[in-house]
Amino acid sequence: MNQRIHQAYLGELYGIAFFTLLMNVEEDKPRQSLWRKLVEVETLTGEHLLSHLLKQSERFSYPVEQMTQKGNHDAQKWMKLEWHELLQTLVKWVEPYEVEYRQWANDCTENQVIFDLIADHETAIYQCLQAELAQKNGQALLDQFLTKYEK
Repeated sequence: MNQRIHQAYLGELYGIAFFTLLMNVEEDKPRQSLWRKLVEVETLTGEHLLSHLLKQSERFSYPVEQMTQKGNHDAQKWMKLEWHELLQTLVKWVEPYEVEYRQWANDCTENQVIFDLIADHETAIYQCLQAELAQKNGQALLDQFLTKYEK
């Protein structure tokens, strides 16, 4: 179970770098706000997961630089896409993780709160991106997640 939590944590490191790069190069204020909110979701989730992992007897590697480079590399490839195409790409990219993480939460036999957090964060991101793709404000979904899981 902790291996999955660690895997999700590495995904948060990646996501923080990915969305931060998009936020930093974005000139449109509403879009910049969206990227900033996604960074907040990834950061909050990462903090909860790291807190859990550090309390375990198992020891894990935390390749922050490697995951940051990977997130930056992928964001650089995708930031050249037109807005609608970028959102479509992100929705397709996030969907399998949302399904997988929801399944983890449904299947877990321990650490239910952590697995619900992992699933809820991915669902919030997925639904946010879907809303943005439909030209609706997806940030409200991210705000709901942040309110629910604030430390």
